[in-house]
Amino acid sequence: MSYTLLWGDTHVHAEYSPCFKPEVVPEGFDGSPADCYRYARDVAAIDFAAVTDHTWSGMGKKEPLVLTDDQWGVILEANRAYQDPGSFVTFPAYEWNSPLDRTWGHHNALFCADEPPLLPSGSDVQSLDDVWTAFAALPYEAMLIPHHLARDRTPYDWSTLNSRYEPVVEITSIWGNYEYKGNPHECDPNWSPSVPGSFLQDGLARGFRVGVIGSGDNHSGHSGGHHFPFDPRVPGRPQNPVMAARGPQRRNALGPGLAGVYADDFTREGIFAALHARRCFAATGHKIRLWTETNGLPMGADGGALPDDPRTIHVAVTGTASIAHVTLVRNNVDVGRYHPETTTTTMAVDLIDDDPLEKIAKVSPPVPGGDGGSLVYYYARVVQADERTAWSSPVWFTTTA
Repeated sequence: MSYTLLWGDTHVHAEYSPCFKPEVVPEGFDGSPADCYRYARDVAAIDFAAVTDHTWSGMGKKEPLVLTDDQWGVILEANRAYQDPGSFVTFPAYEWNSPLDRTWGHHNALFCADEPPLLPSGSDVQSLDDVWTAFAALPYEAMLIPHHLARDRTPYDWSTLNSRYEPVVEITSIWGNYEYKGNPHECDPNWSPSVPGSFLQDGLARGFRVGVIGSGDNHSGHSGGHHFPFDPRVPGRPQNPVMAARGPQRRNALGPGLAGVYADDFTREGIFAALHARRCFAATGHKIRLWTETNGLPMGADGGALPDDPRTIHVAVTGTASIAHVTLVRNNVDVGRYHPETTTTTMAVDLIDDDPLEKIAKVSPPVPGGDGGSLVYYYARVVQADERTAWSSPVWFTTTA
């Protein structure tokens, strides 16, 4: 099967979000939903995007702010105007929130249709089952994408994951990286400390099978990673005075995230299918192209029984800066690392795991699979010399040991 790599941002805030920052709207743009799409298409040069204004937000106010039907109509109009399959794809979407954010976390709802409804949010929702019931009643595909996974104010409860409607999670954004506790660029405590138990690796260790993406979560109409005028805190790059004026909070030094999706069709349906297949990866700041195959299976696949023979993880990278190293992660343990012999931005390498099951059980024990078996999973982490990073979705194998 031949796939096309499509770049996207499924987390763009326009002027209807209460946390929107008009003072940092891109020059020549106005922060409207339509201009968010125009910026994504014409400046950031990405292939798909979703304006995700909040449906409900307390934001410390006495009266919560709610996305109105009229505002939702404007967002839908922008989606229709910029939807151009084969060139640029828009997704009607919103950030779905409720007063139980501490229980359920934050999610972006995406719809594979032109006219989806505003589903109940805020205090109207008493259970996540309300959302799944509403999704099941739709005559088209819909999904929720959890984000801010381990943020103290909105931690994600992995036990609520719905594999039908939550195939992927957002692990990097303007706020930080949520791969594991203690990673070099996790959410900054000046904004909201991160807590253990809700990171990506926490969910994988509990046997949940999810793919990974990155997205922006900018509140200024920007999208597309490094196009946002953030303060990167990278040596040799000056602090942006506009962002400095926003306060002491440190944004992700690597920039907002991006989603890389390998689709067989440049349409909403094709991108949804790729996300459901977990044929996707996350990148920070820049378009780091990453492809992995494990024993010939693309990222996101269920590989069946764990082979007795060595497993070959093929990793192909085209970076935007020199590649520092590629790490093979097996069951949340770094078990192999490749350093290029020369300075290069492009490489392809086969990482071989020939450990027998007995050694796997000692070094990186299989995790419960939920069906009486256990799981052994692999993913790749690519780090450039400028620290910008990309992660593949895992491939899972099962074992009865």
